[in-house]
Amino acid sequence: MKQPGTLELPVLGLLKERAMHGYELRKQLGAMLGPFWQVSWGSLYPTLRRMAKAGAVEKLADEPKAPRKRGSKAVAKAATPGRRKTVYRITEQGEQVFAEMLEEAGAVDAEHFTLKLAFFRYMHPETRLALLERRRAYLQDKMAQLKANLREYRERIDSYALSLQNHDLLSTESDIAWIDELITKERDDVAPPAPNTPLEGRGV
Repeated sequence: MKQPGTLELPVLGLLKERAMHGYELRKQLGAMLGPFWQVSWGSLYPTLRRMAKAGAVEKLADEPKAPRKRGSKAVAKAATPGRRKTVYRITEQGEQVFAEMLEEAGAVDAEHFTLKLAFFRYMHPETRLALLERRRAYLQDKMAQLKANLREYRERIDSYALSLQNHDLLSTESDIAWIDELITKERDDVAPPAPNTPLEGRGV
């Protein structure tokens, strides 16, 4: 179950790209953030209503498709208005809210970090680098705690619990290596280009 308020950022980020129906939003959230982000309607629509009330998104009525006309009965049905779907679009205020949520500091646990990483392209390079370094420090603390737990409880836990602890340790080490790669790339991207040095002994 997602923490209250965690849907606003990804919803605004997706609507920043284009307007969408609620059904499409739900599908895109799962596609972008993975299978553990299968958002329920009971979470998505209250979030959209809350954001619309705050002025961050606005509702648009999508024109329904006209049914095919085959014979007099079909013509009669065609005269009945089709069901309209509500399309949601980000507002100028929503753009500002999205930028503020993206740039603010905050938690760097897996859920919050994943949300921001999905929209890294909208962040300032310095902010991306700072977030990555904070995430690495968080993971390093976690790894130190896992190692301490293994030293203290290795003789008291069964093989299954020990296997789980080792798995967590390996996963954390892998995550740190991945974050290190991202940090190296970010530093290369934000570093100023080296000045051109003239070749010695070369005539003008």
